[in-house]
Amino acid sequence: MPLETIVHHKTQRLEILNPEGFADPALDPRVPKETLLEIYRKMVELRAFDERAIKLQRQGRLGTYPSVLGQEASQLIPAFCLKPSDWMIPTYRGTGAYYARGMKFRHSLLVWAGDDRGTVFPEGNRDMTFSITVGGHLTLAAGLAWAAKLEKKNAVVLAYLGDGASSKGDLHEALTFAGMMSLPVIFLIENNQWAISVSRKKQCAAETFAQKAHGYGVFGIQVDGNDALAVFSAMEEAIRRGREGRGASLLELETYRMAHHTTADDSSRYRPKSDLDYWAKRDPLLRLKRYLESLKILDEAQNQEFLRNAEALVDEEIKAYEAFNEPNPLDMFANNYAEAPRALIEQRAELEALLERKMRFGEIVEVPPLEGRFP
Repeated sequence: MPLETIVHHKTQRLEILNPEGFADPALDPRVPKETLLEIYRKMVELRAFDERAIKLQRQGRLGTYPSVLGQEASQLIPAFCLKPSDWMIPTYRGTGAYYARGMKFRHSLLVWAGDDRGTVFPEGNRDMTFSITVGGHLTLAAGLAWAAKLEKKNAVVLAYLGDGASSKGDLHEALTFAGMMSLPVIFLIENNQWAISVSRKKQCAAETFAQKAHGYGVFGIQVDGNDALAVFSAMEEAIRRGREGRGASLLELETYRMAHHTTADDSSRYRPKSDLDYWAKRDPLLRLKRYLESLKILDEAQNQEFLRNAEALVDEEIKAYEAFNEPNPLDMFANNYAEAPRALIEQRAELEALLERKMRFGEIVEVPPLEGRFP
């Protein structure tokens, strides 16, 4: 058969809200009014926090920060759909996912200030810490899903990844295992079009990321990630599939990273402004707002109240973050091993002695290198 006659796998694409905020009546999931308002409120609060976090970093009050501007729907809604008993593993761009699960903004700020006291999750949640290593958490997600299946507790696992991580071997291994074992895991690709400065077109020859699922016996679908209703509907179906024992899902959420990759990046050096203009018209907040207004669920007075409350909430969280005392440097040695190895114990003792000298004599003490000190 000539190669040009081979038919490639096509993948279903889900979009319910158009850019003007009008829903396709045949696809509208009819989400309850209270749920829609809660999602919208949280998205407003997330955007307010994101804007302030950028300013804090620029003022030297926060470390490097990865913005979620333009990705509020793909960040927040999938995690919002989970139960506390479900597992969630976000990427480093996971502030919205954590917020949907009840984590306070003050703790997100601590994390991005380099303080591990920020890894505080609501009691009862099954949340894992930010995955800084690109793709390294995907096989872990498959393992958690296998454990959930063996426990027969009807839990699902949600693992976020970016379009860049979809090119890593970790996803291949995780999908192979998830497909073979029919695991209740959801791999959610936030396709924000750029893996730092590498465009989507330069990292994958497939028509969609979602169609990668076909080769593993996994359900795959492409979703408009800036469409709150489509994200909610696709996520609810993926969760049902997992709970009913119908296997793993791969969701590709098409969105756009409106800000820089992180505050250490300058995206204007590699992205055309015309792309930003195009995606600004598909703003997930604006689309959901227009939809709620069309249903007369939201009016301008209520929207302004949401905005004011969001600013007040962020003010309170920033004050709480900056009220934390300085972290103890010795804490870096804690919670690394069930039983600390000798080298770690000796390193901690050495740093403790140096800190004691510094406090006693006011010295500025440089920690000597430790290479070759232990067998």
